[in-house]
Amino acid sequence: MSQAGVLEARGDEGNAILIIGGGIAGIQAALDAANAGVRVVLVEKSPAIGGVMAFLDKTFPTLDCSICIEAPKIGDVIRHPNIEVITLAEVVDVKGEPGNFEVTIVQKPRYVTPDCTKCGKCEEVCPIAVFNPLDGTSVRKAIYLPYPQAEPGWYVVDIEHCLNKPPGYMPCDRCMIVCDRRAIDFTMTPKVIKRKVASVIVAAGFKLADARKFKEYGYGVYPDVLLSYELDRLMNASGPTNGEVLRPSDGRHVEKLLIVSCAGSRDRRYYEYCSRFCCMYNLKHAILARSHGVKHVKMLFMDVRAFGKGFESFYRRALDEGVEIIRGKLARIEQENGRLIAVYEDTISGRVVREDFDMIVIAPRWSRLRV
Repeated sequence: MSQAGVLEARGDEGNAILIIGGGIAGIQAALDAANAGVRVVLVEKSPAIGGVMAFLDKTFPTLDCSICIEAPKIGDVIRHPNIEVITLAEVVDVKGEPGNFEVTIVQKPRYVTPDCTKCGKCEEVCPIAVFNPLDGTSVRKAIYLPYPQAEPGWYVVDIEHCLNKPPGYMPCDRCMIVCDRRAIDFTMTPKVIKRKVASVIVAAGFKLADARKFKEYGYGVYPDVLLSYELDRLMNASGPTNGEVLRPSDGRHVEKLLIVSCAGSRDRRYYEYCSRFCCMYNLKHAILARSHGVKHVKMLFMDVRAFGKGFESFYRRALDEGVEIIRGKLARIEQENGRLIAVYEDTISGRVVREDFDMIVIAPRWSRLRV
């Protein structure tokens, strides 16, 4: 095994279900199957299950705490006797036929053992800080805990940024020295895991479109142009600003915010369809921004797709709470004297408007991941 030093196989799981993806969809599917008496193999490529939902602040249309809903389900999955959770892993091959599949899973090393107590000493002494890919505006260390309620509940080493990245030498041992439990092990190697399953569920989640394609919007150029997900993290108490809506450029509290729906959607240059989902999380962000002290919140949209239970009432709630919702199309974003200038067409009046904002948040369309 050149890619993986250990081959782990089981032959007693021919009636099991393989679930690819450990987000909320994969978690719920695993619990439903396991509670019905079926063996489940849950494979997740990141260090912890939970997916995007674990990092959100609230859910719409009730504005319930996101992690408060998901954390009990995460715990149930980890403790369930019928569920095997394999994190930091990817399915690389599926052979066979319905009712009789053999799957090959490659699991990357975590470099931290279950003896970890999450004391955080390793993170304190780690000399390497990298941008956190979750929100793009904060930093984390090369050894880190994915999130406070993460399961599996111990630290992980990002070996791509760690000074001890192979091959063959260890210029840094700070984390190993401070670890009282001797839970850090840089000799770990990848594993190849074989499982026999009867069926496969793909719950691979979604991703946002690459907003850097939309040159006119200035994402990646102007620091105060953010993605919708990055705004959500700013409003989260466990996020990079502890729940305050602050401008990345200077740390000032945002007073005037523009939320732009339909970025790249129904546009022949980018994506010709509407993903329908974005309207509701934009309304959630607008309502939450008002509750976080942002005085003026404006939202541009092409059409509001309030298609689910309670969604129309949620739209009305945004209006009642002072969110200004305008049918309009953003043309471009400029910057003058440190202020962002949005140039957009009010498609009801036909006027072209130039207006300044402290922060502009764009909501790219999203799509299901394909495997």
